[in-house]
Amino acid sequence: MTPIQPDSVFIVNLGCAKNLVDASVISQILTSAGYQHAPSMREAKFVIINTCGFIHDARVESQEAISDALKNRKKGQFVIASGCLSQRLNANLYAQFPGLDGLVGTRNLQDVLTLLDKLSESDNLRHNTLPAYPKLTLDENFSNTIIQGGSSYLKIADGCHRTCAFCAIPLIKGTLVSRSRESIIRDALFLQNAGVKEINLIAQDVTAYGADRGESDALTDLLTDLLPLIPDVPWVRLLYTYPGMVTERLIDLMAGSNQLLPYLDMPLQHADPIVLKAMSRPSNIEWVNETIAKMRRLIPNLVVRTTMIVGFPNESDKSFEILRDFVGDTEFDHLGVFTYSPEMDTPSWHLNDPIPTEVKEARMAELMQLQADISLARLKKLQGETLDMLVEGINTEESLLVGRTYRDAPEIDGLAFAVGIAEEGDLVPVRITNTTEYDIIGELVKK
Repeated sequence: MTPIQPDSVFIVNLGCAKNLVDASVISQILTSAGYQHAPSMREAKFVIINTCGFIHDARVESQEAISDALKNRKKGQFVIASGCLSQRLNANLYAQFPGLDGLVGTRNLQDVLTLLDKLSESDNLRHNTLPAYPKLTLDENFSNTIIQGGSSYLKIADGCHRTCAFCAIPLIKGTLVSRSRESIIRDALFLQNAGVKEINLIAQDVTAYGADRGESDALTDLLTDLLPLIPDVPWVRLLYTYPGMVTERLIDLMAGSNQLLPYLDMPLQHADPIVLKAMSRPSNIEWVNETIAKMRRLIPNLVVRTTMIVGFPNESDKSFEILRDFVGDTEFDHLGVFTYSPEMDTPSWHLNDPIPTEVKEARMAELMQLQADISLARLKKLQGETLDMLVEGINTEESLLVGRTYRDAPEIDGLAFAVGIAEEGDLVPVRITNTTEYDIIGELVKK
């Protein structure tokens, strides 16, 4: 039987890129305090499930992970839930999982060290509750990054000061808190020194960066300072921007920069102003149309991604037609579609959930089929072109490379496949010979 290693930790991470960064910070906090990382869950003294609690499916996945960890727990192990689900449910999570040994939320990740130290001193500590922090504490002493091959995430802010009716993020994370410019630049320089080829700047809304300090268009100021300092990082991507907050300066910087990728990720959520107003979202679709059209003129190789929600309580058949026509007319490069699910304590909770599940799913399927056709047609136009591909996987037997071009953000967009020989993390030119609905196929171009 594999023995449990003393003062050892194993982290199971679920959810979005921001959660990945939080798991990295938790890891750094514990390592700096002398805890070791176990090679497997069975060998760890402390098993930490870093949960997601944003939407129903994510909560179910997190609950299943907690259940599995408790079911397979060995004598002497502690199981801890951290992250969004813990913050949202707090001590109520014990009602479902009374075997849990402790909780860590999202507001101050240093709490994980206090909890583990207390559990180490006494295994009778049970059912702690989370402190009522008024807002996030972003720990600037640790790198708010995560490296995955040649790519990386760098968190520049967290929390959200928006009031979208369907969204639980402000309940979970609290209001917007921006990191200092100095700490972000420090992390970017660290990533450059590590040899990464792509930095994805992330936040709940990157265009809100600095707004909590009263700064205007601070994202553009940050990028203007940052990009010249990291010349060895060829790709810098923004995830995610907010409608109405993409400024003229930011557009000009994207148009003129060789590093800031021509990739606009702007979650719109709907196209019918009536639905958008009920969602407490920006409803000026004319601004959206004008901005996307302008950016496509100024940045001919621009890629545009968005997400939509179908089945919001006041989405009529006419509302869905407006949304469908908008998607067809705009021709996004990438589109994510979610079905609405009511979230407790959000402003739209009182609207209930009047639209049947089968109607929501039919609308989602219709939008996704429309997008598949649009995506295929847009990708076909790339055949014969040569784009750089970031290599993320290699099949040596078939000399097949798997990766992404600038057109695809990690984990959410398509892939690129090419015949050739390269190393993981390389940025190599690929001539596109074929496409599927979402992926490109090509061959390595010899330099």
